[in-house]
Amino acid sequence: MRKPRVIIFDDETVLLELLGFCFAKWGYEVFAYRTPIVCPFSGSSAGSCAGSLECAAPCADLVISDFQMPQMTGIELFQLQAQRGCRIDRKMKAIMSGYADGELLTQCKDLGYRFFEKPFDCSELYTWLSECEKHFDLSKQLVGKKPNKRYDFKQDIEYCLNASRPHEKFIGFTVNKSMDGLGLRVFNPLYAGQEIKILNGLEATKLNGTVIWCNKVGESAYRAGLHLNG
Repeated sequence: MRKPRVIIFDDETVLLELLGFCFAKWGYEVFAYRTPIVCPFSGSSAGSCAGSLECAAPCADLVISDFQMPQMTGIELFQLQAQRGCRIDRKMKAIMSGYADGELLTQCKDLGYRFFEKPFDCSELYTWLSECEKHFDLSKQLVGKKPNKRYDFKQDIEYCLNASRPHEKFIGFTVNKSMDGLGLRVFNPLYAGQEIKILNGLEATKLNGTVIWCNKVGESAYRAGLHLNG
């Protein structure tokens, strides 16, 4: 049996970190992004409408998106996903917004998406999850992460956590590297959606990245995947 998987889109770093922490605590595999991506697992960007996702299975159990994001709204993202063959049921998708006007609420209801008005209580989110989880089939495999060529890359790094403790510095080291990501070994827990800034240790200093996943591998050691934002 696999873990349930959620994909979260929100350009607000603090909320993305909070949701990533909550879902990880609830036992979810979390993939969190600050910009809209049609499908992180097929490599389909939000900027292109051509082609299809060509996925034989869903890529997640749940998808949650902020309404107002760079490039498009959350509803536009969900509609584009549907046009390109997304296999996630629309009832397993939710829109978040701090502007709960009647038109937006009606639109979400008509399209079958759950709506959460910011700020919302985590218990409200958990109630929705409890209903959704009745329909999960955790014996069915999801589409995996699209392979991205990686190579060994060993380098000590110094970094800080942008949102929560910008002046506190941490030490870790890289394990591998790809075109847009790093595998890290660190000694403090990180959470999906958390943004960090690498201060020293790479060819480009002060490089921003977003944590995609983090697993504990020892008493005080963690492995993490980082998406480089440039």
